[in-house]
Amino acid sequence: MNAAPGTIRSHAGAPAEARLRVLSVCRSLPTPDDPSSGVFVLNRLAAMRRYADVEILQPVPHFPLFKPLPAWAHGTRQVRDTPVTAEPMFYVPKFLKTLDAMWLRRSIEATAATMHRRGGIDLIDAHFGYPDGAACVKIAAQLGVPSFITVRGVENEYLSIPGIGEQLAAALRSATACICVSHSLRELIVRHGVAAERATVIHNAIDREAFRPGDLAAARAGVGVPGQVPLIVSVGHLVVRKRHHVLIEAFARLKRRHPEARLAIIGAAAFEPEYPERLRRLARELSVEDSVRFVGNVPQPQVVQWLRAADVFALGTEREGCCNAVLEALACGLPVVTTAAGDNLWFVRDGVNGYIVPVDDAGAIEAALVRSLARADWDRGRISRELPVGSWNDVGREVVEFFRERVTR
Repeated sequence: MNAAPGTIRSHAGAPAEARLRVLSVCRSLPTPDDPSSGVFVLNRLAAMRRYADVEILQPVPHFPLFKPLPAWAHGTRQVRDTPVTAEPMFYVPKFLKTLDAMWLRRSIEATAATMHRRGGIDLIDAHFGYPDGAACVKIAAQLGVPSFITVRGVENEYLSIPGIGEQLAAALRSATACICVSHSLRELIVRHGVAAERATVIHNAIDREAFRPGDLAAARAGVGVPGQVPLIVSVGHLVVRKRHHVLIEAFARLKRRHPEARLAIIGAAAFEPEYPERLRRLARELSVEDSVRFVGNVPQPQVVQWLRAADVFALGTEREGCCNAVLEALACGLPVVTTAAGDNLWFVRDGVNGYIVPVDDAGAIEAALVRSLARADWDRGRISRELPVGSWNDVGREVVEFFRERVTR
């Protein structure tokens, strides 16, 4: 009989009694201040807890006076039924970013050592290569346990930053193994010296119970959009790399053919506070401000309602790991217009369930939107069914099985 996922095998090959003991570390997890932060990380960690004993540490950056430690960042709290322990992390905001891995390591190394002495840690599981991964690889080496880094997309940018790129590349090469949320990220880290056999791809998942086709008329009524009005929906934080400004330019061109069309952009104003105003100013300059709605950061049921109400989903993103917004739109049966960033090519098949366009090409986005709106043969049920994405439970099991295989080696 095969051992259950997460069970450690003895040297004789028989299943040992204890499950894998995993210490997972990630700064980006949902908080009372930002409930949408790191949702996909939390979903995976919650699923992993079905197959392994997982302790979660969340380093919380703070700096006296300028960025004080939040009131919630003390001890262990329940985050969507998952226990997360906050650890204060001193750092210097906006400056000395090459020291962030050191600050993070100092934040959690004592707690990690205590956990290891108390019950033993079989491995450390770090999310994002820098600073989390760079710090956790060193802590794992001190404790004599394996280390794993999940590469989620920011690494593309960080590897090119002097002082940070070198730390990140060294950590990726030193880790026991790396999990990438897209094939493009796996190719990236292999190019930077990670042995191919130590890098695997495990895509994100989606909540299939929530994200699925639904009643179009009811969804339209719920979001206040008339039934015959062409509706384009985009989902993504209001940051430059999502290229919402390019989409607004494409939408302004589209309005010449479809004067009644509307665009809804769902996403939070994140760490680029000037960008949302830039988008609103652009919409005014292009005379489409009355047709572009900035929905903001809304709960999942409202996102689902907007996706079900839409005719097409569009995102001109410049960089991605595994773009969950694209997966969720496809799961709702929407045709998707997007770029080849991340693993979008893995999921969006040109002309079958959407169209792939170049980055920063408003004309190409407009043309793809026109083609999408002109087609009456989109089968929402088929688009949803053919999306090759499993559940979070599948992802959690696959991650723990990968840990076990590499630890056994």
